Amino acid sequence: MKSCFDGWSPQVIDSEDKKAVIAHIEKYRFAVVTREWKYDDSDFQKMSALYSLGDIYQSAFNRQEHKEGVSTSGVNQIGGLSHGTHMVFNSTSHLSLHTDGSYIPIGSIKTSILLCKQHASQGGGTVLFDSVSAFQKLRAEHPDLANILLEEQIFRRRSTGTQSGTQYAHIGPVFRPDRDGGYIGGFTLDVTADWDYSRNINPRVVEAVEYMSQLAAEGSRYHLTFPLYRGQALIMRNDKISHGRHSYTDDPASPRTLLRGMFTRAPTLIA
Repeated sequence: MKSCFDGWSPQVIDSEDKKAVIAHIEKYRFAVVTREWKYDDSDFQKMSALYSLGDIYQSAFNRQEHKEGVSTSGVNQIGGLSHGTHMVFNSTSHLSLHTDGSYIPIGSIKTSILLCKQHASQGGGTVLFDSVSAFQKLRAEHPDLANILLEEQIFRRRSTGTQSGTQYAHIGPVFRPDRDGGYIGGFTLDVTADWDYSRNINPRVVEAVEYMSQLAAEGSRYHLTFPLYRGQALIMRNDKISHGRHSYTDDPASPRTLLRGMFTRAPTLIA
């Protein structure tokens, strides 16, 4: 089974070249772009206008529980924060594969953008997983296991601790069909993934996750790892691929800092 990453080589595209950017995203499910940035909300508003993404989405979870580094527009700062407890925004540790939009239905967030304001002094590489193509391979070879991941109540993502004490969760499938005959993916291995819940519903979900995890490993055609440097923005189809990061070491004077914007629309070329 082919991967959407087949034939990819590192390339940084001028963000103003809408045709090239969107063609790259349609082929590989992501693109790395650059321009002269202001490193504020206006950068995301500009990209939204270029690629017809609509308004920036802000989750109730981050808006209510992690106000540090969250702008009124919905842009989140990741790293470089003086305070806070968010397991991603305030951490330098390894981040397992996930999709953005933890506590809402998969596919709700179609586009995620990470703008690198400062890269780490060491480590912090970006990890991508072509989960939808990997799932199609699972479906071709083990349809019984694939069907488990399509079950409507098979998967729960839940918060592990909040400032307010409120718990957030969403239950749904790991994958579901889309309107074009393909699939929408929500494959997640981070701390929000409650696979114990899934195992209680169907113990064979463990086999499905193990199969997918093998395809997500380094060396697989469904896996990519690359650095994201200062001045580069990663635009991802959050409904088609999962992402994570390697752990990293900060320079205290210049900590790794990313800005994230999420959108409910996919990039579209409008003349």
